[in-house]
Amino acid sequence: MKKVPVIKYRFVSFSASLAFIAIGVVFAIIFKGFNAGIDFGSGYSEKIQIAPVGLYVSYQGDDDYVLNVSSGTLVLDKRNANGVESVSFPASRYPDTTSLAAALEAEGLSVRVADPSLSTAKVVSGFSFPKTLDGSFESINFATESRDVSIEMLRSALEGLGNVNVQVVGNPSDGVFQIRLATRQGDTQKDMESRVSLALSEAFGEDEVVVMQSDFVGPKFSSQLLISSIKAILIAIVLILVYITIRFRVAYAISSIIALFHDVLCMLSLMLIFRLEVSTTTIAAVLTIIGYSLNNTIVIFDRIRERIRLEKNADVDDIIEESVRMSLTRTIITSLTTLFAIVPLAFFATGDIKLFAINLTWGILVGGYSSNFIAPALLHYFHKIWPINIEKEKEEEYSLVD
Repeated sequence: MKKVPVIKYRFVSFSASLAFIAIGVVFAIIFKGFNAGIDFGSGYSEKIQIAPVGLYVSYQGDDDYVLNVSSGTLVLDKRNANGVESVSFPASRYPDTTSLAAALEAEGLSVRVADPSLSTAKVVSGFSFPKTLDGSFESINFATESRDVSIEMLRSALEGLGNVNVQVVGNPSDGVFQIRLATRQGDTQKDMESRVSLALSEAFGEDEVVVMQSDFVGPKFSSQLLISSIKAILIAIVLILVYITIRFRVAYAISSIIALFHDVLCMLSLMLIFRLEVSTTTIAAVLTIIGYSLNNTIVIFDRIRERIRLEKNADVDDIIEESVRMSLTRTIITSLTTLFAIVPLAFFATGDIKLFAINLTWGILVGGYSSNFIAPALLHYFHKIWPINIEKEKEEEYSLVD
């Protein structure tokens, strides 16, 4: 194969891209915009885990006793005049709450077993750890598949709070959920924490709800963050336009910028279709893809310019298609190498890392497609408006050598 027919099938490429972007616009109308995360939408976000209480512990001595969780293992730090002593209680040695309770009592704690049937393999940590023990009893929770909590139960418990979004995090059997709640006029973080805590406590019991993460973003800050993110993208695109115009020609620059807009629009369409959250992580993914796609486009354009210098009488369209063919293997290898590192995160990671990996995976695919099929086809058109001056290219080559 001497060349890739990107010019011949340019209308197919353009139609496929426009159709996908149009589908994204339709979904934007149906869902009334993006699924804005707390960064851009303002509100309260809380990650919680519903897990049964296995033990209640307390300490009434003169020393300082602190209970913590390290790498999934319960650890007791005892501080006194002689120093600090740490005692670990691994699940492999204390597999159930009864054996764990006996070990804690041997260290001087008062223990009540709430559920002797629970396995200690998955102790639940959260904002309540580390626990400084005193006269009052502190609960220790353990994740278990026997505590079946569905997303519908969460939504039912929180439906009285207004516009609430609930998502499952990780394995559904672990009972971990992400809750996002829109702010009301005059709401503070304390107000929203109290409302969510009260609703969940009434539905599942106060001690069985473990808060693992909470964030609050006010309307003013979220709007400033959105404006700053848009500025960052626009500044990046303008600087790219200036660089390529100086480094190459106007035809190359305009083709590259339109291809970059194509990549961004395709990524946004994916988010609209699958209702992926738009947050600051999304902006990071967009800027990453702009750089990745641009690098690939510049490699192809540089090959085009090189072939133009070498083949003075050749047709520009033939040179474009041949240059794409010469760069296609490189594009495939670099894209696959990056995907091998990113795709596992898209499947096995959670939270913002998973979202970033999904966006980046799609962006790499779209970027590879646009740099090989969209940008070169656009160069075909812009070459007619701003012709690539072959003689001038050769003169510049000589001047650089001199």
